[in-house]
Amino acid sequence: MKRFTYPLLLAFGFGLAACQPNDQHMATPATSKTQAQQRGALTDMSLYHLDAEWTDQQGQLVKLEKLRGKVQLVSMIYTSCSYACPRTMEDLKVLESRLSKYSDTELGIVLVTIDPANDTPEKLKLFAKGHNLNPAKWNLLTSEPENIQELAALLHVKYKNDFKGNISHSNTISVLNAAGELVYQQQGLGTSPDETVKAIEALSHTL
Repeated sequence: MKRFTYPLLLAFGFGLAACQPNDQHMATPATSKTQAQQRGALTDMSLYHLDAEWTDQQGQLVKLEKLRGKVQLVSMIYTSCSYACPRTMEDLKVLESRLSKYSDTELGIVLVTIDPANDTPEKLKLFAKGHNLNPAKWNLLTSEPENIQELAALLHVKYKNDFKGNISHSNTISVLNAAGELVYQQQGLGTSPDETVKAIEALSHTL
């Protein structure tokens, strides 16, 4: 586990949101106390300290710090999911529509696969194309399993393969401020986007 993980884990702690259809539709209150320094030095709460390499849907190697400077919506999914992930995509599209006043340089959306064995960059690109995702706004990422597990732990996301080809997972949309700090989480499927929109609008003065 990488050197930055320990303080981040201590800061965030762990929480488990079940990933089954009966997920509670409740929002998690904002946890970040730091919105300063978003264009300066990163704080210990920033996920952008993680030095793992990721591959995006264009096949380019990137680090999470590439996401810096925008508010980001982050969700962990897998492209062959037939139940929860399509609903999460619907929720993200609703949020994208509600937040359309923000430009591509102010707001980004990140999908991180939890099925790296099958979700190759090529498959992620096809998934993006199939869902008409604007590449200027949407980043689809894959990496080594341990890197995905590390990020999932920091985002309070849990997932588990059921050995039947399905992956049970938390249904969470996380909001990161421009400095990569977790400031809000929308839990469940079909949750009202109102609180998430408020959380992002509260960050708009930093953009």
